Amino acid sequence: MNISIIGAGSTALAGAAYFNLKNVPCQVYVRNRIKAACWNQSPLTVRGKIDTSLYVPFTTDLKKAVEEADILMVCTHATDHESVVEEIAPFLHDGQCLLFMNGCWGAIKACRLLSKQQDAPSISIAETANMPFIARLSSDYKTLEFKAMKEEIGYSCLGEEGELSTLLHLMAPKVSRVASPASTSLSATNPIIHVTACLFNMTRIENGEKFHFFGDSLTPKVAAYMEACDGERIAIGKALGLSLSSLLDVLNASWGEKKENLYDALTENQSYKTVMGPADLKGRYLSEDLPCGMGSLRDLSDMMHVDAPHIRSLVDTLSLYLGKPYTPFLTPQDLRVIKSLK
Repeated sequence: MNISIIGAGSTALAGAAYFNLKNVPCQVYVRNRIKAACWNQSPLTVRGKIDTSLYVPFTTDLKKAVEEADILMVCTHATDHESVVEEIAPFLHDGQCLLFMNGCWGAIKACRLLSKQQDAPSISIAETANMPFIARLSSDYKTLEFKAMKEEIGYSCLGEEGELSTLLHLMAPKVSRVASPASTSLSATNPIIHVTACLFNMTRIENGEKFHFFGDSLTPKVAAYMEACDGERIAIGKALGLSLSSLLDVLNASWGEKKENLYDALTENQSYKTVMGPADLKGRYLSEDLPCGMGSLRDLSDMMHVDAPHIRSLVDTLSLYLGKPYTPFLTPQDLRVIKSLK
């Protein structure tokens, strides 16, 4: 089993470090020349859940990274999924598995794009509901803080699994498969949590205040707003013919801790206690989770005629606040793919 990781951020490197310990052949595709130069000269120090040091097995050759892989693990920004698929498509070959981690509609976008190609190779397309690792890469790219690993991974797969299940079982003791990639994307926990907490702590973020994201800044009323958004997410899934677990149930399963309510699940989780709030408005909580996560829910509520006032207000308010009027992330073409794969 050969793994190629497309992307070289914190979670991609956490995967590379973990696979290195498990003796799974792995290489990381790196586009950033500064990162490549750094890792060419010195090893990456990993601390926390894993304590190790390794020379990052990277390549700057996309063709090589794609062609040599049995499983292509895409760990990029969700807004880049379409461009990633377009770039790797010429090098894909029969029998490979394209895995989006975390999914965030990556499988749907890939299906839509690859279906338009003549003589497209026979590959499997999979995605996970969430990232199994929590990690943070230092600004000089030399140290990775490996904070936590989740207890359960939910995933979907279109086509033959091959060694995918084996790989996922290496990363978590519990692995559950769902029938549709729409289920995995709609089961993502991060968008509702991250975007809601950002909105109600916006001045702290703008002022560069250092605060714990799941500490005093997360009040019972903020958690209640998250629960309202979660109810709307579940209603959207129902309109699509999907039965989705609640945010609380997903968190309890992911971390192996049973909490009675969402507020306790977020504020009492030891893995979350050290998570700091965003340092500015450019991080993934807003640049990715807002348009791709919460925005996709807003899009589906419109297309499926489901009332979602909390989600709509959240997306529209933040979009206007940030000076970027909201534009749809999911299209009617994506919806047709979603419905065809139920």
